[in-house]
Amino acid sequence: MVSANIKGAILMTIARFAFVTNDVFMKYLFVDMSVFQAMFLRGTVAVPIIAGLAWYRNCLLIRLSVVDFGLLSIRAAAQIGMASCFLTALAHMPIANVSAIMQIVPLSLIVVAAIFLAEVVGWRRWSAVVIGFCGVLMVIRPGTDDFNSYSTLAVGAVAFATVNDAVTRHLPNRVPALFAALFTAIGVCLFSGAMTTTIPWQAISAFNWLILSFCGLSVAAGYFFQVMTMRFGDLSFVAPFRYIGLVWAVLLGALLFDEWPGGWTGFGTILVVLSGLYSFYREHQQRSAN
Repeated sequence: MVSANIKGAILMTIARFAFVTNDVFMKYLFVDMSVFQAMFLRGTVAVPIIAGLAWYRNCLLIRLSVVDFGLLSIRAAAQIGMASCFLTALAHMPIANVSAIMQIVPLSLIVVAAIFLAEVVGWRRWSAVVIGFCGVLMVIRPGTDDFNSYSTLAVGAVAFATVNDAVTRHLPNRVPALFAALFTAIGVCLFSGAMTTTIPWQAISAFNWLILSFCGLSVAAGYFFQVMTMRFGDLSFVAPFRYIGLVWAVLLGALLFDEWPGGWTGFGTILVVLSGLYSFYREHQQRSAN
């Protein structure tokens, strides 16, 4: 019989595959349309699917307190900022580079917890954070010809993702995860739809509609399996499997866009991943000791 930890690891792997696959095909779409047009059209596919899943789970309509609505609104705003920054950077940078930068989010959450939540962080985890951020610097290489405004946007996406994850951790259990995902997806769709009124609308081929539909399905699947991940296994065991998505991003970037990570990018990526894995390991040790 498959253990809860193995089920959680499998679900996390599927979720990361779904999200990265969506990123790859969105990058393909950016050749023919703007980032916000692609975001909006993807949302028109994803929102009904997520709403259907929420209805199936009997959490489509719930009562929200003022605090709940406030937290969901902050989370949605952070997701809008993250998606806008990440996808704009993705349109102009190799997918492996952007994905590697995003892997710093678990480490940035440690910084937020230490500064704003007074969480005790030992010198080993602080060392992991510093090494991880050094890895990101190796990926973006400020001061060189490879550094540009899109690198800055990728770092901005990390900041927004950190806020999103921090708020998500403090959502009360009475707010179903699928409802939170739907609330956010609607917010991103409405924002990107409003932004399309400020830029030229591009005609969409039948093939691009097929790709958009696939992206919508991928995002919805990612949300669903990410929610299911929370129901199985220990977080310290399951969370490291998020890095499988980075391997998938590197492979797809190389196969579909001929984007091979350079020496500094590869070394920086390894530092980020190892630092993240070590921080998960230390967190597991501390919980076991308590």
